[in-house]
Amino acid sequence: MRTQKGSSLIICMLFLLLLTIMGVSSMQSSTLQEKMVGNALEDNRALQAAEAALRAGEAAVQANSAGFTGESDHVLPGAGVVPTSGWSAVTVSGTAGGYYHVQKLSYANSVWRVTALGYGKDVNARVVLQSAYRPL
Repeated sequence: MRTQKGSSLIICMLFLLLLTIMGVSSMQSSTLQEKMVGNALEDNRALQAAEAALRAGEAAVQANSAGFTGESDHVLPGAGVVPTSGWSAVTVSGTAGGYYHVQKLSYANSVWRVTALGYGKDVNARVVLQSAYRPL
């Protein structure tokens, strides 16, 4: 009888280990890519909400610039905090995702600063936009 050395078992086990490492690595890469796509989607959603709020603020100034008086300063809320006083909410796609604040600029005649905040589904996804608006 010939004795067997068992080298094929060791080679197969090494091959199986290599394939397992490759599979785990590709799963981690897929998970990371999925998270990146989700973050990009939330950033885009926040940008769209901020754009809608900016346009709504400009439209409010156009419709009633006399209704906005003074040079009230506003404070941007911290990350993850939804603004309360001094900010007007705008409904975007059925959810309140945008806010705007109007401030008269002291150095210019009838020029208004409109600051808009847009949030994604997660309040940590936030975009801030500003425009200097002069009503027609």
